[in-house]
Amino acid sequence: MNKSLIAISISCIALTVSGCGTLYKLDVTAYNNPNIDVGTSYVILSGNPDIPVSSPEFVEYASQVERALEPKGFTRVADDDPTKAALGIYVSMAVSDPAKRYHSVQTGLYESPYADESAAAVRGSGQSGGSNPGSGGTSQAKMPASPAPEMLSGVAENSFATTVFTKHLNLVAIDLQSYIKEIAEVGREDAVPVEVWSVDIETTGQPSDLSEVFPVMVAAGQPYLGDSTDDVVQTKLSGSDQRVQHIKSGN
Repeated sequence: MNKSLIAISISCIALTVSGCGTLYKLDVTAYNNPNIDVGTSYVILSGNPDIPVSSPEFVEYASQVERALEPKGFTRVADDDPTKAALGIYVSMAVSDPAKRYHSVQTGLYESPYADESAAAVRGSGQSGGSNPGSGGTSQAKMPASPAPEMLSGVAENSFATTVFTKHLNLVAIDLQSYIKEIAEVGREDAVPVEVWSVDIETTGQPSDLSEVFPVMVAAGQPYLGDSTDDVVQTKLSGSDQRVQHIKSGN
């Protein structure tokens, strides 16, 4: 393989790792409490103090979560009125500081060990059938030798690094009415919400822009909303996947 092909291979792998909307590797963990059944109506609440529910950013996130919940049988309460909802679904997200991820690509080096001999055979071809001019012998040219098969002579290793970010999304559904009641009785600081179900999604790679990765994480967690997983579920999802596009835009 020549140097240009090696460069192309490295570039392709770098693009895949960087996750330019091409492919994401995600870890999903889900939990639900089978002993609690308070209903399926809900309001969406922010689990990030710096992202209020009224901000345009959170409004977009909430609409994407709503699209994921609808096929699972959950109904969002109009105007997000907490007094009319069985569940309060907290949406929390975070992006880590940049980190380096190192990669290596091994490429075989090939050569023809008989290249010199083959060339010599071609160069040595000449007349046959007579040693003297005019002797009546027939001159016959030899055919060029077939190319010798290439043999593996070594392995070249090319290394490169990419900057990656770990993105985390957490959806937690609580018994909202019992929580509101407890807040009234003991105060917000002492009230403890009862968790009904939760889903955690994590992915590491590029980009750092959470808004680009958010619909991918929601789509990855959608099958497990309201359910449980026995262990971490590892999945791969393309940014152009139809499920992601539906979460993102509703189309």
